[in-house]
Amino acid sequence: MDTQTPQEPVPGTADTPAGSTVSRKVLVRRWLTAVAAAGAVGWACCAVSDFFEELGGGPVRSAAHFRGQDINTREAGRKVLGQLRPGMWVSEIREGHGGTSCVDDFGRYQDGVTRKQLDYEWSLDYSSKADYSADLAKLRSAWEERGWKVHDTPPPETLNPDKPVPDWPGIRTTDDHGVTIAVRLDWFTYKPVLSADGGCIRYDSDDGVPARKRTGAATGKRPAPGGTITYKDGVQVTIGPVQRITSTPEMTEAGASAAHTYRIPITVTNRSGAPVKLGLGAGGYAGANRGVTWLPGYPKELFQSSPATVPEGGSLQMDEVFTARTLPESLRMSYQPSDLHAAYVWRLSTP
Repeated sequence: MDTQTPQEPVPGTADTPAGSTVSRKVLVRRWLTAVAAAGAVGWACCAVSDFFEELGGGPVRSAAHFRGQDINTREAGRKVLGQLRPGMWVSEIREGHGGTSCVDDFGRYQDGVTRKQLDYEWSLDYSSKADYSADLAKLRSAWEERGWKVHDTPPPETLNPDKPVPDWPGIRTTDDHGVTIAVRLDWFTYKPVLSADGGCIRYDSDDGVPARKRTGAATGKRPAPGGTITYKDGVQVTIGPVQRITSTPEMTEAGASAAHTYRIPITVTNRSGAPVKLGLGAGGYAGANRGVTWLPGYPKELFQSSPATVPEGGSLQMDEVFTARTLPESLRMSYQPSDLHAAYVWRLSTP
């Protein structure tokens, strides 16, 4: 008679002892507890990260994001103006009061990050509370139809009993871009105003609006008489061709009169929804154009007490001026229309 060696029970089978089933349940429970603990630790780390992020001014966005939100904020206000009765809008757009918590006292952080409140106002003029209330009712209906929650705001408090504040309440909402829109009495003048607040945005000025299309000399691949860059926000830059000009005493420094003088026309056309504040973003690379001297003070529009601004729908032409003892076959230069736009290399052919 053969004697068989007993086999160990296989876990998970009908032959598994009851104690093993209990052990398996304990292991599963411990595993679930460990997962929950790990999730809690992860959530805590994210919460702490978010806390310090908010403490530092919120998440760092790109300059392109800031530019886009600026356009959204201005457009939100303009759409409301178009819904008011004719004649109620009496002022151009202006910077609002903003928030003191968004003020960047140091101008720019060491890592190139800065922050700004996107807050704009328009003055309104109503001859009666009835007209004002009628427009508020029309706006409330339009906003609710869009699915935006409307909040009622009380009029400013009366601080001087001898000069009571008009009893005109206001309304506010937040649109799909996160822009807070309000029609109310101003807290200082007690006059009706429309405000659009796009929030306090912390952004990296080195991460600017990129180009959507580049042609000719703007591609940086081969020399061309001129070229064009169209940025994603609708701003367009056209540069070239390089032109020979006769130098004047105010153009060149002493001893430079024998040099050849040239100018490069630069045209900035603004088809975006926000002004373009021109920056000092033009010039040649150091050492890239041997024998070429870029003259200080050009373009003149950039060296005024208030650098030029190209309004929405506007265009501005400037001249970059330089001298050269021996003009190279091509000229390399970089340009960006503003601090919020990306810089690109241009390769211009010379006459």
